Amino acid sequence: MIQELSQKLRQELRLTPQLLELVKILQLPRMELQQLITHEIEINPFLSEELLDENEQQIEDVKDDEPELPHEQEIDYDYFFHDEWKSSGYDFAKKSEEDDDFSFVEIYSQPKTLRDHLMTQVHLTFNTVEEIEIGEFITDSLSDEGLLEVSFADIVEGIKCTEESIEHVLAKYRLFDPIGIGSRDVRECLMTQLEYQNKTETVEYMLLKDFFEEFMTNKIYKIVAKVKISEAKLEKAIDEIKKLNPKPSNGEWGKNGDYIIPDMIIERKNDDFVCAINMTQFPEVHLNRKYVEMLKDKEHIKKEEEKFLKQRLNSAIFMLEGIHKRNRTLMRITERIIMMQKDFLNFGISTLKPMILADIADYVGMHESTISRALENKYVDTPQGVFPYKFFFSRSIKTDMGDTSSTNVKDLVKQIVDTESPSKPFTDAQIADILKEKYSITIARRTVAKYREQCNILPTVKRKKYFKEVK
Repeated sequence: MIQELSQKLRQELRLTPQLLELVKILQLPRMELQQLITHEIEINPFLSEELLDENEQQIEDVKDDEPELPHEQEIDYDYFFHDEWKSSGYDFAKKSEEDDDFSFVEIYSQPKTLRDHLMTQVHLTFNTVEEIEIGEFITDSLSDEGLLEVSFADIVEGIKCTEESIEHVLAKYRLFDPIGIGSRDVRECLMTQLEYQNKTETVEYMLLKDFFEEFMTNKIYKIVAKVKISEAKLEKAIDEIKKLNPKPSNGEWGKNGDYIIPDMIIERKNDDFVCAINMTQFPEVHLNRKYVEMLKDKEHIKKEEEKFLKQRLNSAIFMLEGIHKRNRTLMRITERIIMMQKDFLNFGISTLKPMILADIADYVGMHESTISRALENKYVDTPQGVFPYKFFFSRSIKTDMGDTSSTNVKDLVKQIVDTESPSKPFTDAQIADILKEKYSITIARRTVAKYREQCNILPTVKRKKYFKEVK
């Protein structure tokens, strides 16, 4: 075996830590970016939430031997001392103590989470230590839907009590607000809600108690064959059951993370549309002049302190530059969407045009993959409602009257299903025929099935009602 030395020349693209930080800020969803900014303000003395005096003179460059920022122009330090980098933000009227409906008591007296709300009810309802322990154990053993995830055996093992005690506590617990919370399954949850409404002698209660499987699989004809009841009463009972909540932790007690705060706002201005960054509930962040001045006064600081301060200043500037770049990128992307989707902004989903990432990438001057990552989990508030950015990207489908978007076709599938007869719902093939005859849109049956599933529409057999429509 011969050993030899050789040289090889090759090109590689490597991102510096600073560039990686900018890319990370660009991709972060709004809530995570807020948390990152708050964390950086806490650990970096060069970042501050306080508003600064705009008349203070511009500071000098104090950065020696620091890596260059990833763009040609130098950073204007004074730019980050003030609010210019947020000047495109949307100006919302903020609620103050002078507002008529403002009440600190109302705000702070409400429980923050469903767990807090349930724990409060546990301590107000039960008196003995054992009952409270069982109630707390149940509260910490709920699924995201609000159903009990553990067995009685697990509770017995956890707090050394009897199953009779658990049954006694759970019977009261299920009547907590929201009604049905802590039930062992969906059937018990729905029955508890009817019991709370004093409807234990109704047809709907009988359906849940004796024919739950048939009800869930929509095999209504089996119920009709076994129970002497008119179809009108059966249909009314089913409609009443559908009004109940199988997931008691949803609704007003849904997860806090489900709240959507749009990153951008699109508003109508005269005959055109304008966009702005949504700065609502966004942390104020600026450079802290006090520490910049401290770094300039090198005679009174040690070498180690100077090195630390330079590192922190560099980190602070990259944070602010990253936020500015993120805002600027979202502005450019939204401007392009406005250019291409004016009909949608004016008239709604039926006029949504096909659009792909390349349409945005060419305008913004970024790669398609960067645009895709930048828009992940980000939302925009439009005159037609709040939508994720990914909503606007859909493939083109050819029709006799020109191209339309797949999003528009999905909306048409929903409309067709909404108009079908409950006793004779359309098959996927029939929906495809209607799209072709009425809207001149030709797509395959399997494509209809895919769009139907994406719209959370059940298949034909599960949409069918096995009795005549009652007029």
